[in-house]
This record gives sequence, C-alpha cells and structure tokens, in this order.
Amino acid sequence: MAEVRRGAIIPVRVTKGKPCPACATRTDETAARSCATCEGEGRLIQWQDNHRVRLPFGIGDGQKIRFRERGVPGTHGGAPGDLYVTVHVTS
Repeated sequence: MAEVRRGAIIPVRVTKGKPCPACATRTDETAARSCATCEGEGRLIQWQDNHRVRLPFGIGDGQKIRFRERGVPGTHGGAPGDLYVTVHVTS
C-alpha cells in the first residue's frame, strides 16, 4: 500500500486486437463489412501485450488512469484507442 501511495511502476497485461490482414487496408466499406476473416469487425483478437505503467503519487483504490493510444487498434486500420486502468489496492 505504501508503494502505491508513493507512486510505482507496475506491469499490466492487455489483450489487444490486430488489424485484419484481409480487409484492414480496403477502402471499399461494403467489401470490408463482408469480410469472412473478421466478419466485418476489421480486427482480430490475437495476443496479449505487456505494459509497464507508472502510477502517480497519491493514487487511491478505485481511481482510473488513462494511457493515451495504448489501447486496441481502431476498426479498419484506425488509430489505437486509450487504455484505462482501474487501480485496486490490496494490503
């Protein structure tokens, strides 16, 4: 608990999506929606990614932290979204 109050660097594992190789680069939206590989989602959940995140000084239980552009990639090759981490402190 004291480590969290001082601020800490912790590991976080996130399941991420990868752009669909069959349709992510298609410009024809109708063709992309009929993709048999990803069923029109534009991405496939494929791997888990590990991040090391810094908790700010004084963080408390239940607070959320946003990490810009560390989330899953956008549909059809879009920019990655934000990763939100909810802090749970155990003693």
